[in-house]
Amino acid sequence: MQIAIIGGGITGVTTAYALARRGLDIRLFDKRRYAAMETSFANGGQLSASNAEVWNHPSTLWKGFRWMLRNDAPLLVNPKPSWHKLSWFAEFIAQLPKYEQNTIATTRLAIKARKHLFAWAEAEGIDFDHVHRGILHIYRDRTSFEHAVGSP
Repeated sequence: MQIAIIGGGITGVTTAYALARRGLDIRLFDKRRYAAMETSFANGGQLSASNAEVWNHPSTLWKGFRWMLRNDAPLLVNPKPSWHKLSWFAEFIAQLPKYEQNTIATTRLAIKARKHLFAWAEAEGIDFDHVHRGILHIYRDRTSFEHAVGSP
């Protein structure tokens, strides 16, 4: 069986690797010259399972409106309406009450994925200059800080 994987970011590459290890014939396609030059590139190779907070929080809605006015926003949304975009926003808003539950589930998945990646790297003898120092977060206001630490 031949399988085509479209996208050479972390998800595409690791999926291709896992399927190839199972003996499948994999073709990985990416529009860029090298792997991980789009979304994965923007994350800078960050392996931060403890930073897996979901975006479905009320504060993200307000940030999103402000971001629409910036070209360097972490999330770019074209304000032109479409049925697909409206249904996506409706699903996003429907998940707001499940923010904490979804963040916990996502973090658990990220921790498992990180352990899996480290096991692969060890099994294949890959040294990728991993550093175990954590991430420095800088908060510009008290509200953002309190949200990050879970204060009421």
